[in-house]
Formats: sequence, C-alpha cells, structure tokens
Amino acid sequence: MVLAPHPDDESLATAGILQRACALGARTRVLFVTDGENNPWPQRALEWRWCILAADRSRWGTRRRAEALSALSCLGVPFESVRFLGYPDQGLCDLLMTNPDPLLQDLVTEIAAWRPSILIDPTPVDRHPDHGALAVLTDFALAQPALRNVRSTRLRYLVHGSLPREPGGSMPTLDLTKPEQDRKRRAILMHRSQLLLGGPGFLRFARPEERYLPVARANAKDAWHNVTMGLLNRRDLHLTIGGTRRVGIGPLVIQVAVVTEQGSTVRVDIPMPSRGEAVIPISIGPNATPRMAYVKLDRPSERRLGFFDSMGWRSVPVMPAQHRSDTEDAAPRTIAVEPHEIPVP
Repeated sequence: MVLAPHPDDESLATAGILQRACALGARTRVLFVTDGENNPWPQRALEWRWCILAADRSRWGTRRRAEALSALSCLGVPFESVRFLGYPDQGLCDLLMTNPDPLLQDLVTEIAAWRPSILIDPTPVDRHPDHGALAVLTDFALAQPALRNVRSTRLRYLVHGSLPREPGGSMPTLDLTKPEQDRKRRAILMHRSQLLLGGPGFLRFARPEERYLPVARANAKDAWHNVTMGLLNRRDLHLTIGGTRRVGIGPLVIQVAVVTEQGSTVRVDIPMPSRGEAVIPISIGPNATPRMAYVKLDRPSERRLGFFDSMGWRSVPVMPAQHRSDTEDAAPRTIAVEPHEIPVP
C-alpha cells in the first residue's frame, strides 16, 4: 500500500516497488490523499491564465487524477487498486492541526481492510507541508486501537528536501533493472502538467535505485533539526530550539501533535518564545496516556502562500510511565527551562 499526498508522488517515489510488486503477482493499493488541484504555478504556465478560480482548480485536479491513472497503468497497477480521497491540496497541515478525525478514519478503514504487508508513506522530515502532515497522520492512524494487530513493514520516502546528515538506521534500497527504470521514467512523464516547470527535477527520480527510510526511532536530541531537543512527559513537552529564521511573513509558531494510547489526538499551536528553551503544557485528559509526539516550527502565513517548511516534523520521545514523578499530575509548569534540566531516558 502506497500513501501519496498528490498525484505524481507515486511515480517519483515508488514506481519501482509498485511495478516489482505487480510483476510478482502481489496485490497493490495506492491512496491519493489529495487531487493536487491547488497547484497554481504549473497551471498558470500551461494555461496562460493568472486568475485561477475554484472551477479551474477542480478541472486541474481532474487532469491530475487522469495523469496518475495513466502513470500507474505504465507500472501495471490496475485502476481498481487506486482510490482518491479528495482532501484539500496544500491543506493537510491545517487539517492535522484542526480536524484530523475524518482523514484518520479513512486511513484506518483502508489499512484495516487491506492489511498491507508493506506500507509506504512520506517521511515526516519532508519539507512539503502536505507530505509531513500525511506522515504524522499515518503514524497516528496506526496508533488507533483498530490497527494494533496490523503488522506491516514500514518504508518512508522523501521527495522534498535532503536527508539528515546522520539518518538513523540503514537506508533500504531497491535496485531497478534497466526495463524497470525505463518504465519509471515513462510513468513520471505521464504527469505532463508538472513537467513544464518541474521536468528536470522530476526526471532525477528516474535513477537506477529507489531509496527508502525506515521509521525513525524518536530521540531526545537531534542536532540536525531546528528543534534540537525534545521530550514529553505526562503533562509537559520540553523543547530546546536551535538557530532558526526569526524574520519572515507572519508569526513563527511551534506546532505540536500528540496521539494517546487510547487513540485520541491533541494539537497545540503556540507563539515562538523569545528564548531557545520552553516547556509547553499539554492537556491530554486525566485518564489518557501520551503514546507519540511530533513537533515542528511553522510559519502559517508563508505555508498558505505555497512556501515549504524550513524543516519538517520531528518525533520526540515520550517518557515511560515508570519514570514519571507523582508531581506531574499537578498544575502544568509554564516556565522556560535550561537544556540540562530536560531528562533524557
């Protein structure tokens, strides 16, 4: 099962593994979360129009759906194995932070019905906000009680941005034969709407191998990310923020997304503090236990204009229950803390 934020991601990131699976007789499933309809600059370039109305975006999304089906046909994926969920292009980050439940339920339903042996989705560190948000939502879907018994090999792909200098774990790689590489190139070329502006960058994905990332282990320290340290105990998220661009369009905020052991989600937006250390109180309910947490720095005004994130989401570890003190059920602390005060398991 491949989870693609937009039409074209399936060809850029997974065309090799999809055609290999089809050739071996494996069942495949491709979910497109959006139609890629909010794609103004390629649409302006191809259609010679500046003003793009809702009807124009809808027509563009229909075109991109058709391109995706043509690309998948090149790879041997049958039409009945494809589903378009129709969520808003360029809107998945806002959806994650405001109303993730409908998409979470769609993901849970699809994964529970398909029970994939291999599940492939974007990596949270992808700088495109839709890609990073879908990665977080996928992890949150797999944390739901309905999917606790689903055991899939997880692979993640990166389309926008560069890998961390010291990525955790080995990097799974699928070496493509020359015919497989040629078919991948043909599949990419089916996305004609994207080629006028993105052609050279797109075709660099038609290389002799596909590289994937394993699901990374959450570490308290990450010198590569602009959130250099993070740890969630039962009530407080401790963060240390490194060098970041303080001047830009609109305010800089910290976005936090947490899923509990019970499957509920908590999302928090707070203004960027003046200091580099902060404690963010997280209200998750008296009987809930945090299971997984993600954090990133976001500038919503820039993101809604189409800018990518400076860095994607990073996961932070949740302190095991046996290490939490009894005082953590008291009122949350709201003062800044020094980095050395953050306990690291």
